Amino acid sequence: MRDHDAVITVARLQVVPVKGLAALPRPQIQLEVDGVAEDRRLLLLRADGAVVTMRKLPELVRVVPDLDLANGTVAVALPDGTRATSDLAAAGEQVTSHLYGRDRPGRVVPGAVADALSGLAGEPLRLVLTERVGLGWDEGPVSVLGRASAAAVTTPPDRDHDGLSTSRYRMLIEVDGSAAFEEDSWVGGTVRIGEVLVRVTHALERCVVINHHPRTGAKDWPGLKTLVTRGRDQLTLGVIAQVEQTGVIRVGDLVEPGSS
Repeated sequence: MRDHDAVITVARLQVVPVKGLAALPRPQIQLEVDGVAEDRRLLLLRADGAVVTMRKLPELVRVVPDLDLANGTVAVALPDGTRATSDLAAAGEQVTSHLYGRDRPGRVVPGAVADALSGLAGEPLRLVLTERVGLGWDEGPVSVLGRASAAAVTTPPDRDHDGLSTSRYRMLIEVDGSAAFEEDSWVGGTVRIGEVLVRVTHALERCVVINHHPRTGAKDWPGLKTLVTRGRDQLTLGVIAQVEQTGVIRVGDLVEPGSS
């Protein structure tokens, strides 16, 4: 249990501009009701219309995206060091994909990025700009994980990168100073994070994505089997929240459970 005098702070913020590609750290985010504008704003479709996720093409996590909504471009840095850029204004064909019970309408962005990703995947992929913010996430606009929780389930560190064990969870917000699994106790209540107020709705059930290395996509850890040791009916780690008050969150901001 955490000492009541201990301070909880935002340790890291991450966005995933293109669903299934690499997650990117941010010093701050602007959080609106539907989430962060650049988070999972684009997605990839296979030839059969299925949305690409790390479950299906985990090797694409090696690709680093660069989404510039202000200038209307998306770029990717490929593992071989090459780079491709496409113009979002070229988005044309309307498509609607379906994943986890949600419709995800958008427009196909033709050009170099889709071609480069298709070449890397070894199959044709379409790049889709979703119609609005919030269509890319699966559980909710905000995900939160305490680093103590990741440590408690013996998540292996990414020794070649930042040495942290939390990257594989691809969370929007990571916090320091909380006790292991403390965030579970926030479900049903509100939490103030910087300028933002969120209501925590449920614990986040994990999938096989956590079994994969966060930068290579290779299977390197039996994550789901490890979570079984928590003795819970669901394989959960971290929580999902809805936004009640919008604003800016910065790394280092206070996290205050029970605030209003």
